[in-house]
Amino acid sequence: MFTQPELLRVSEGNGWRPSKGSPKVDAHKGSSLQLAGLPSLLQLHLKRFKYDWDSGETSKINDCCSFPRELDLSDIVEDASSGAEDDAIYDLQSIVIHKGEYGSGHYYSYVRPDVNNDRWYRFDDELVVEVAYEDVVADAFGGARRKRNRSRGNSSADGSGRSGVVRRRGLFRLIRSLFGFLRPVRIGGCNYGYGGRSSSAYQLQYTKRSDASKLMY
Repeated sequence: MFTQPELLRVSEGNGWRPSKGSPKVDAHKGSSLQLAGLPSLLQLHLKRFKYDWDSGETSKINDCCSFPRELDLSDIVEDASSGAEDDAIYDLQSIVIHKGEYGSGHYYSYVRPDVNNDRWYRFDDELVVEVAYEDVVADAFGGARRKRNRSRGNSSADGSGRSGVVRRRGLFRLIRSLFGFLRPVRIGGCNYGYGGRSSSAYQLQYTKRSDASKLMY
């Protein structure tokens, strides 16, 4: 995700040629992130695989990786204003899960057809089952974890309430909040979700809150 234009400098071997045969000049590539450029559906791919340059092998990363149920991009959009906050807020709608290791495995998904309610479904081939969001989190975050007891009203890492809107200053902290790999939480033993120890989220889809009514059937 690029939120600022990239400067192509001639001195660094880059630059831009305005016309054929003309000398290169410094130029900006891309543009700043604007509200009008935010999509109705935001799809994110989690980098769950790594390549080992020493062994020449690729493996899957199954560490616990949390992500928010509500994603606020207003801090990195240049023209965001208090009157258009919903135009930069996204609600988690669906998750593609990969179960297995690199080069093999099985895919299934969790879907919330209507982001205005909290009814989640697991689609595993022909088997469709309604599930609680806690079951989604247990299967999607990956790693071995158990939910800690929390006092009522506190925001939670699993995004169980609308108070969990992510607000971070700067792109780096926002990305860390999205893709920050966490140490497994072990309290009284291990606990895995529906897919077992090798299941974790692979792709996420968020719906822009202000466009939800146009997308829901």
